[in-house]
Amino acid sequence: MTVLQNATHDQHGLRKSKSYDCIIFYRWYTRDGKKDRGLVMARSVAETLQAQGITAWLDQQQMNRDATREQVLTGIHNAFQGVQYVIILAAPGDWDRFSNEDDIHRWEWEISLKSGKPVWVLQYEKIHPRSGLLQISIVHELLLFSNLLADLAFKRRIEVRNLTSDNFHTTLKEIVELEGFSTSTQA
Repeated sequence: MTVLQNATHDQHGLRKSKSYDCIIFYRWYTRDGKKDRGLVMARSVAETLQAQGITAWLDQQQMNRDATREQVLTGIHNAFQGVQYVIILAAPGDWDRFSNEDDIHRWEWEISLKSGKPVWVLQYEKIHPRSGLLQISIVHELLLFSNLLADLAFKRRIEVRNLTSDNFHTTLKEIVELEGFSTSTQA
């Protein structure tokens, strides 16, 4: 059974998660020893969105590192059902795991790309960030790791941005505004 099938297989007895505006997907651990970079970036993005009145579901705020695989999958699946859009944080090396069909981060990409929800890919820690990134760039990069994810990304619209210290706040403000949330109307 794949990760996606496993998470959606038996939902009996599980409570539905409260509704959030968005969900943030990122990679908890990396091979290069920068284990917490994804956690820190995700928390920074969530806090910045919260300051703009957006509720963001973040697994590190909803579960601990001791959670079982099934608890993680169920928690993510339940939260995903109630969000309006998806933010995926992507750093160099994050996609190395995509060749493993049972990888949770790959599954997060898969459910996002198969859904009708708007998907924002925010790349960070790029050595040579390029302005004006295109969706086709993401598709080309994904082909190195997963034909399925590349195909899914090719078939739908994905907003892609490079996230740097210079544009961090303006990029997140752009997402909030384009997703129909006016920062001036939020409490």
